[in-house]
Amino acid sequence: MKNLLKTTLAAAAIVVSVSACSGVAPGGAAGGDSDKTLTFANVPGYDDTVAINALWSVLLEEKGYNVETTNVDLAAGFSGIARGDLDGYLNAWLPSTHATYVDKYKDDLVVLEDSFFENNRLVLAVPESVSENSISEVAQNAEKYESKIIGIEAGSGLMKLLPDVMAKYSAQNKLKIVEGSTPAALAALENGVNSNKPVVVALWEPHWAFASMPIKSLEDDLQGWPKPDSSYPVLSKEFAEKHADVVGWLSKSQLTEEQFASLMLSISEAKDPTEGVQKWLETPENRTAADEWLK
Repeated sequence: MKNLLKTTLAAAAIVVSVSACSGVAPGGAAGGDSDKTLTFANVPGYDDTVAINALWSVLLEEKGYNVETTNVDLAAGFSGIARGDLDGYLNAWLPSTHATYVDKYKDDLVVLEDSFFENNRLVLAVPESVSENSISEVAQNAEKYESKIIGIEAGSGLMKLLPDVMAKYSAQNKLKIVEGSTPAALAALENGVNSNKPVVVALWEPHWAFASMPIKSLEDDLQGWPKPDSSYPVLSKEFAEKHADVVGWLSKSQLTEEQFASLMLSISEAKDPTEGVQKWLETPENRTAADEWLK
């Protein structure tokens, strides 16, 4: 098995050009030819967002655009889009996970009407080898899991919702939520698989890890998580007005769960995200779908 931490970090590499920072400098989207340079927010560790940024970097460059990405946390990303310093975030989970950010800046954002993916689930994941299959069962056997849940990035929508999920299961005092990062959570999960050790981590589906490791998501038997979200591009108003062609292409895009999962997996196995996208586009069905979006 590959070292999954290594491949996760590789997948978080910047697609074309990145300003690595926790905030966005004013005017950050205006470098080079402003009409042909597009700058999208990227959140390292968010493998689905990394994949979507990489996909559109390749496709838009085929149309003559220069695509750049800027590393931000979600709060800085959405505020940067609202100011016009960034052109967009291409993978907002709505109506639940990223609602607080979208609602805060809704007067300065354009959320495309149609989603490109419709079944994003927030989950808790464990090795397949453990006997527990539901969140209730893990909560009842918390000591077996060292009384903790390994979390992802502190500013993520998932981590904002997780305390309410634990409250639904009356597990606030049984399972401590440990904030961290997606690569760290995946490394802990990989270690649990390899050492046959019970561990529970916060994750989401679809995600390439489910195809790469013998892991499973826990049944949400008390419906603590929100219903599945859909993925929407969120753009600055200025960008949406200026680039009707790009808006049109984004609006027509659709990914099946199999396509989305295989895209993330291809990127996780490649040296860099662009190479992973190009490999994914070699599958005729994927290339045909992308060509339809770009008509």
